[in-house]
Amino acid sequence: MPPTLKAPREAVTLDSFADEFAVVCPRCSARALVQAATTSRPPRLTCSKCGLSRLWTSTTKGVMTSRNARHWPKGQYALGDAADPYFHLPLWLQVTCSAGVVWAFNERHLDYLLAYVAAESRCRPNRTPSGLRNALLESRLPRWMKLAKHRAEIVSAIRALQAEQGR
Repeated sequence: MPPTLKAPREAVTLDSFADEFAVVCPRCSARALVQAATTSRPPRLTCSKCGLSRLWTSTTKGVMTSRNARHWPKGQYALGDAADPYFHLPLWLQVTCSAGVVWAFNERHLDYLLAYVAAESRCRPNRTPSGLRNALLESRLPRWMKLAKHRAEIVSAIRALQAEQGR
């Protein structure tokens, strides 16, 4: 009998994975990368296939949260859909299941989702330093992704997506 899988116990937020985003290149439809801002440069989009390179500039202050990227204004940092928060390009790592779309910012995010969904035992992790449990990634996942009845399908879909990436 295989050991019972347990979900990761560390306190993780969506921001834990928001340093880079694998996206669909708007020019050639290949895999491109959006890197978050650093102290020395703004967010940058680069595609190694076609050579596209763009810097992002904010035209609107604040953060928008909406589940429909089509309504995100240009120049607004926005979260909540299968798109990067800067250029609003579709994420490269996404797969449709019968219950919904599983998406991830990058490979680390996808690995975390796989570990969480595949786990048969999910204990709430320790509080974040700020103490906000609702900020934890687990609390922000859609209900269908947490249900045991979807576990096998979601795990299979994530593993297929990882296989497509050569992992």
